[in-house]
Amino acid sequence: MGRFERLTMIMLTCLALVSSGLGYQTQKVVLAIIDGLRYTEGLGDTSHAFVPEMYVLSQSGAIVEPFQNDGFTYTARAIPAIWCGAWTEMISFQDPSCGGQQNSYSELPTVFEYYRRQLSRPESDCVYVMKDLCSWKASFDPGYGPDYWPLYHTVGSSDIDVWHQAEDILTLDHPSFMLLYLADVDHEGHSGNWNNYTHAIAVADSIVGLLWNLLETNPYYAGITTMFVTNDHGRHTTNFSGHGDGCVGCRTIQLLAVGPDIQPNLVSTTPRTLRDVTPTIGELLGFTTESATGTAMMELFRITDIVDDLTISRIGSTNVVLQWSPVSGALGYKVYWGISPLAIDSLAATLVSAFWMDSGALDQSRKYYRVTVVR
Repeated sequence: MGRFERLTMIMLTCLALVSSGLGYQTQKVVLAIIDGLRYTEGLGDTSHAFVPEMYVLSQSGAIVEPFQNDGFTYTARAIPAIWCGAWTEMISFQDPSCGGQQNSYSELPTVFEYYRRQLSRPESDCVYVMKDLCSWKASFDPGYGPDYWPLYHTVGSSDIDVWHQAEDILTLDHPSFMLLYLADVDHEGHSGNWNNYTHAIAVADSIVGLLWNLLETNPYYAGITTMFVTNDHGRHTTNFSGHGDGCVGCRTIQLLAVGPDIQPNLVSTTPRTLRDVTPTIGELLGFTTESATGTAMMELFRITDIVDDLTISRIGSTNVVLQWSPVSGALGYKVYWGISPLAIDSLAATLVSAFWMDSGALDQSRKYYRVTVVR
């Protein structure tokens, strides 16, 4: 589903109507990746024995069934595919940030690079949190590359350690984009110990619940943050200790999304793959993912009515009046404004009438408006 919004741009010298596809409430995104979670122990288990927190969140958000890894079902290729929104080659190099040891980087640009370059964001606003490992690196693409890599924060030896690091970063530094990588489920799966494997799932699930609680209660994130939770691959259908082939257990993974632009209690049956995660983040935050082969999961988004007959008139030297036709069934309206068509995200008023006056409109050289319907 596409979004088409009619915006009003006010300039000191003239008034004009322009169009834009943006207008989401999401301003920040956190992506959590749980390595190696088999769907039958995750949200695919109707009892939700090991993932009660994610099940509760799914009631206020959306899940996708089927959601799949459609390529290599092992971490070294699947994680970069999520970053890039495409299956990418991983190229070996000696990594100076890891003491010159052998490492790999992505051939294609990543979500981090798209975000930082196109939105002019600093490294501190884009953080990749994981345990103490030499992380695979983003690309050396000439249009993107190391100048737009994330801040790699690699501290700790367990998912609990990683969560505490992420908690501190979110609370103190307030990055607008974070990737949180939880590795213990896959590690414990390979151990062959069922109790250890399912305990690691329960820990990851509790972290997701704590993460969302932080995002909903912290004033820097509350009401403007979307969280995605997915995984890179599953596990063999008949043997949870391994993965790596094309069996149903290895290919079937999960996608949970919750946030202000996500439809609540939605089970989407549109088939999707892990390549669709980065384009969806780009759609919400307003950057393109030109090398991605996935597409944005627009079917997960709330259907927001935008009034399409907005008119304006100037009263005096600084006042502007917005008017539109009443919408049948509307409980009210929300007026948003911004100084750029890419960032019309400041709530100006919540109304019950189809009329609003901005008494300081012409204090800005230009202003963009949109009006949404509350039902």
